[in-house]
Amino acid sequence: MADGGWAVTVACEDRDFTEWRGGAQHVLVWAVDVDVPEVRAMIASARRRLAAVLLPRYERQPHVTVGYGGPMPADGPAPMDEVYTAERVEEARAAVEALRLAPFEVRIGGWASFQMSPYVAARAPELEALAEALGEGRERPYVPHVTIGHYGVAVPLAEVAVLGECWESPEVVVPVDRVSLMRYDAADIAGSLTEVGCVPLRGVASRGG
Repeated sequence: MADGGWAVTVACEDRDFTEWRGGAQHVLVWAVDVDVPEVRAMIASARRRLAAVLLPRYERQPHVTVGYGGPMPADGPAPMDEVYTAERVEEARAAVEALRLAPFEVRIGGWASFQMSPYVAARAPELEALAEALGEGRERPYVPHVTIGHYGVAVPLAEVAVLGECWESPEVVVPVDRVSLMRYDAADIAGSLTEVGCVPLRGVASRGG
């Protein structure tokens, strides 16, 4: 498990970060849905192994983010991130459609960590193509992954590695037939996702709900 040049985890707080979200009620992301029983079991197993260092809850369904959208327009104080307007949503949709991707498979397995969260790796060249089209990787390298949870304590990465060193799970292959536009509650750092739109993958340019 590489540490990316840092040695201590960052403890996350389970609270409403109003200074970040401003008046926004929801945030949008583009993601690949990998919420299947085998992946749910994998994440649950990893959470049990790392429970001592994680926030107690993480309710987001297994997914691989391929593009961060941003806060949805709302009345009230401006959020720190740029508002994700309907026009920007359509620009992103067009960028995904322009790739003309056919359905593909994502291979999920093997864990590593960011400073704020451990994760399970996700592998498929199409994920990188989607991320590039949606502007991911401009500020930091894009790492396709399924989040295990948020760290709840600041501890040396070496301690996390010891907790997870004996954890094993078979690789899971998940078929993907769409790219989803997902929404989460901006006030809930660990809340669930809701699909609010998608681009079906048919190997030709297409429009979807």
